[in-house]
Amino acid sequence: MLRHACSIVVLLLLLLANPPSILAQLRQSGEIRGQVRYSQGGAPAADVVVRLDQLSGGSVNEARTDRLGRFSFSNLSRIQYHVIIRHFGYKEIQREVNLIMASSEYLQLQLVSDESAPAPVRSSSKILDANVPPEARKEFEKAEVLVATGQKAKMGEGIHHLEKAIVIYPAFLEAKLKLGTTHMDLMQWSQAEQVLRQASEAHPRTPNVLFALGELFLQQGKSSEAEKVLREGLQLEPRSWQGHFTLGRLYWNNNDIVKAGRQVGLAIQLNPTLAEAHLLAGNIFLRARKNEEAQFEFEEYLRLAPKGKYVTETKQVLQKIKRARAQNDSPDKPKS
Repeated sequence: MLRHACSIVVLLLLLLANPPSILAQLRQSGEIRGQVRYSQGGAPAADVVVRLDQLSGGSVNEARTDRLGRFSFSNLSRIQYHVIIRHFGYKEIQREVNLIMASSEYLQLQLVSDESAPAPVRSSSKILDANVPPEARKEFEKAEVLVATGQKAKMGEGIHHLEKAIVIYPAFLEAKLKLGTTHMDLMQWSQAEQVLRQASEAHPRTPNVLFALGELFLQQGKSSEAEKVLREGLQLEPRSWQGHFTLGRLYWNNNDIVKAGRQVGLAIQLNPTLAEAHLLAGNIFLRARKNEEAQFEFEEYLRLAPKGKYVTETKQVLQKIKRARAQNDSPDKPKS
């Protein structure tokens, strides 16, 4: 009882001695943390803007969710707040938080799709042209079946059908893109470049053509040319996951993990089911020595692509990460 009374006296003396600074410290002791997930599937919502306003009016701060969908605001005054999230394609979220009675609050928030909002643009090589003659469309469809086999001889046969389709209808952009990408799949770089450059000249300012050229230049190691056309494409179609992911791969190849992480994060935000983007995100976090985030991304890759090309290697890396984290969390670990 005496000790408690003394502590109160000490606090009062401190307040009297330096009231502004002590009161400021007491007022600036609040914290709001939380996590945002997508309601469909439950995946963490990364790179989402979370705004914090005073309930009485006035903006306080903004934060972006990290790879695990987490956000935080610290050193807050002990007042009432509004947490607001406005994310394209999803319903607005608003939550009131009262820090007068409690110094901290943790929020679990879910993004619910807004059916009335326009759907985000998803890049695709499919370009519908109602003017395509039936004969050209028939040749194109034959080519699609052959190319889809992945067999070199049949893909070569498919190329001939694509060339016939373009002769029948020279403005057949969908066929030109398919022809260029098929040459790339066969590592016929000069033929692919010739086709795609011709497509770019005939159909200027077409994002999918620019993204295909960016992929071609990336495969050829032409970094500056690849970056130029990819950025041109993203200026025309900024919500293209294809463009952001290809640009992220380019920066990864150039050992710029900061820029790579930004682009890959945007690709995942636009297309959360893109397994290859989660795999690259895991490698980026691993290089940045963020093992927790890397583990999450590798696990997402395995969930989305259980029979993917890099499943064996990914599982091996995951085991190493888990062992390292277990050792770091061990209470017997020597203190430095």
